[in-house]
Amino acid sequence: MSRLVEIRAGWWAHVSGAVWVPEIRTVLLADAHLGYGWAQRRRGELGPVADEAASEKVLALAAELEPEQMVFLGDLVHAPNPAPRERLLVESTLDRLSELAGLTLVVGNHDRGFVRDFAGAKLRVQPAWSWQDALALHGDKVPPPEQGRYLVLGHFHPSLVIEDNAGARQRVPVFVHSAACLVLPAFSPYAAGWDLRRGIPSPLQPLLTGARRQLIATSGKRLFPLSPKV
Repeated sequence: MSRLVEIRAGWWAHVSGAVWVPEIRTVLLADAHLGYGWAQRRRGELGPVADEAASEKVLALAAELEPEQMVFLGDLVHAPNPAPRERLLVESTLDRLSELAGLTLVVGNHDRGFVRDFAGAKLRVQPAWSWQDALALHGDKVPPPEQGRYLVLGHFHPSLVIEDNAGARQRVPVFVHSAACLVLPAFSPYAAGWDLRRGIPSPLQPLLTGARRQLIATSGKRLFPLSPKV
């Protein structure tokens, strides 16, 4: 069973939706949206709160790969001004992760209150992360292509609806990769996002239109290369 697929020299897609760079023992993941269920409850949704999956998933990832660094590419949390149970979930997750690896947050649009709300969190907060030719950003603001630069982005939550022979449908997260750009799927199991069948979002068109693309879907247990006809 394939849990890791090399998507670029030294960069490996992981079934969780994260990227593993073993040379520097670093994991990059985007859009964890910790506290999503409680945030939606505060906004009036009355269904049962199921809010542990993203936390358990990121802790399992750290236990499996044993990284030295974990870089969150934005939207680590879902909303500012957390309620007590929401705050407890985020703080306990980050406390446990900080015992396993160094933590960095590249700020996303959902993290606008993070520094204020979680002032004691044991992680670095910065606008971008870089290594060699790679520049990793959240993706709510996409810079223009630049020769020799490789962008790593979150924010768009690329996914695809797959239908089996019985007509059952499932939306699966997808890595979208070209020579200039890698767009990570949402790490949160609750995020839908960009359906690849609808084409390329306009901010990504300069990076992906006309480019040779690689698509890798994840079931959560296995990675599947796809035909790049999007």
